[in-house]
Amino acid sequence: MRKVFFILFAALFAAVAMLQAQDWMRGAVVVTSVAGEVIVEEAGGGSLQMNPADSLPRAVSGLLQIRTKEKDAVFLKTSNQISIYHEGAGFFAIERFEQDVGTSIDQGKSRLIFNFRQGLLVVDNRVLSDDSQMIVETPVGRISVKDGWWLMEIAYDQRSYRYDFSIECADGVLRFTGLNGNTYTLRNRQRLRGAGESSHASIEVSEISDEAGELFEEFALMEADAVALQLSAEIFLPKMKRLRQVESEVAEIYQAPEGSAAKRPLVIEYAPQSAAVTPFRAVIRAPSSFQADLF
Repeated sequence: MRKVFFILFAALFAAVAMLQAQDWMRGAVVVTSVAGEVIVEEAGGGSLQMNPADSLPRAVSGLLQIRTKEKDAVFLKTSNQISIYHEGAGFFAIERFEQDVGTSIDQGKSRLIFNFRQGLLVVDNRVLSDDSQMIVETPVGRISVKDGWWLMEIAYDQRSYRYDFSIECADGVLRFTGLNGNTYTLRNRQRLRGAGESSHASIEVSEISDEAGELFEEFALMEADAVALQLSAEIFLPKMKRLRQVESEVAEIYQAPEGSAAKRPLVIEYAPQSAAVTPFRAVIRAPSSFQADLF
């Protein structure tokens, strides 16, 4: 009996020590390069219009929205060392970005939710730890990938309400779950191509395209330029925010079943209180003789 009690106490002590070792913070992002006019909106913050003439690199909040036009492009480096490239007319957002900085700012556990609607998105997240989670929500389905180098391109025809999209995997393992619940697994040098309405797209899997190979080569050059900037923790920390433990516990409990089409949990981020509105004093005209008789 004493031995069992000792084992339970040791397990409880280890669990408490592990919980205390975790130090969760909202991540940050650094914009390393821009082409054209890119609009970056921080959650709870202002809207930033960036162009090549701006002073870069520039740190922004890890929760953001990016809107680009046809010839616009932006390269991002996150505080957990993910590289992201977004190009073309479209929309990309980071809706959830948590990382454990208890051991290291760039080597701990991470949880991310991306929202990609249209354009071209290239991501290298091979540096993430094995227990990290990364989900990409799109109009045609959900991508889950822990360790990969991949891209996705989405085009939408407003006249026919049809999507034309492709996912190409240069390294790692990637899973795509369509809105109809079907799941496809892509590995090194594989491509998924889809076309049709969002919930009824025709999908085929083949080898990676030559165009994607060229895009990955260009991305590698941009990533090397970002690494040459030698971005340190000091540039990310001012834009990072410490999170309450309860937030990480909620994120830990929820894990969507594989292939599930259930709705994802609603995440509410509280924005800081806005400045007081300038008071406005109105002047009311005196009532007419007819109106005065009504009172």
